[in-house]
Amino acid sequence: MPYISFLYICLIWGASFILMDRAAHAFGPVSIALLRMLGGAAVLGVYWWLSGMRVRVSRADWLHIFLVALLANALPFVIQPYTMIQADEHAYFGMMVALLPLATILVSIPMLGLWPTRRQLAGVLGGMVCMFFAVQDGSARGISPWLLTLALSVPLVYALGNTYVKWKLGHLPALPVTTLFLAVGGLLLLPLQCSPATLAALELGGPAEPYDWPLAITSIVILSVFGTGIGILLFVQLIKNQGPLFAGMVTYVIPVLALFWGQFDKERLTATQLLAIGGVLAMVALVQWGAAGTQPLVQRSSPATAQLPNPES
Repeated sequence: MPYISFLYICLIWGASFILMDRAAHAFGPVSIALLRMLGGAAVLGVYWWLSGMRVRVSRADWLHIFLVALLANALPFVIQPYTMIQADEHAYFGMMVALLPLATILVSIPMLGLWPTRRQLAGVLGGMVCMFFAVQDGSARGISPWLLTLALSVPLVYALGNTYVKWKLGHLPALPVTTLFLAVGGLLLLPLQCSPATLAALELGGPAEPYDWPLAITSIVILSVFGTGIGILLFVQLIKNQGPLFAGMVTYVIPVLALFWGQFDKERLTATQLLAIGGVLAMVALVQWGAAGTQPLVQRSSPATAQLPNPES
């Protein structure tokens, strides 16, 4: 079952970049993020209600849910379509998620007290070098440093959120916690969505002349139901059952599919781009090689960290 979930996530999230591009024909970045999250929350909320599952959410849990919803849901869900709209391409930004497993290693040090092995450290450093060339390629394509910084922040906040879920919310079932992430994240964006002047000032409004409404709405529905609702539910289950590093390995496939869809749209694909993404994926492979038989992270026990869950458990 974990491998079926893994394959589904790869396919639907690999197509999510071109779906966001199509949704942007009629919607702005905040609208896309808001509709994705509230639509996904509605689908999962119905499933939660039908399941009859009852769960107690403490005050401390609500604080953790709020933080993950804001930083690892609302924020990257707005950033991704915003950067693609501003740069007028989507495949290039799909490459950025390849950094997720390497970013997970870094954030696991302060959050879980887990330290990388030498091989993992080499993978992280090698991945950073490869992404440096990808960023250089983006600059040569005319993408501003600000957009590149925003794009690189996405795998970092995803890694923070994934690891935080394992750390602080591992005791809650995946279905309700996923529903609450999406619902809270969507509600956090509502005040911004209801302020056209603020959206215009931040360049987060919709296109001046919306078009392709049927295609844009269909893309939003697919993103909401299959990508955001079902996809994130399965992903949270992978995090809880297999650990955030295993779940993050979907980034083996997602960038490749994103580049494929970019070629479908006849976007420019450079040799530097291919070498950079190939290098990052090679570094991820280096990190994961032999992981099934060895402990990939070394936990330095201390009063503050000895009782924290292992992300590979």
